[in-house]
Amino acid sequence: MMNRPFSLSARTQQVLTHSLLVGSLSTIAVLCGWTPSFSGQVASFDSAAYAQEAPFTRYVRAAVEIEKTRQRLLDQVKQLTGGSVPSNVCHADNIEKTNPGIRDQVKGICNTFAAQAGQIVARNNLKREEFNQFQMKAQQDANVRSQIKNEIQRLGLR
Repeated sequence: MMNRPFSLSARTQQVLTHSLLVGSLSTIAVLCGWTPSFSGQVASFDSAAYAQEAPFTRYVRAAVEIEKTRQRLLDQVKQLTGGSVPSNVCHADNIEKTNPGIRDQVKGICNTFAAQAGQIVARNNLKREEFNQFQMKAQQDANVRSQIKNEIQRLGLR
């Protein structure tokens, strides 16, 4: 029996090299906390660590982002009204208190806010009901509000 050195065909070497490269990159991605997320035809990567955060942390992230959106859109309403904005302007009764000439624009801004808030909640892997439960707890309990402030600081938000 002859001892021959082990050799692979060029095609086999190419497939093996490709497999090792893909495996290495996949391992690095997993270690970095990236997991693929497919939407339509395009693959994007979301942070697995972010997705695995506690619901409370995801709520805090969403609430801070929603508040920033609210402030930005409120500034738009202030520009339209000359600074005079009814409290809770997006409530149907309060929209009617705005000048009829800008009322449709204010309604549009309120609709934009509602849509963006829903997207923010979903992007933070929460259901609307979960977000609303946290919101109610925060309104009713000073300890929860304190926990929210601490979590905002811990996350470096604002």
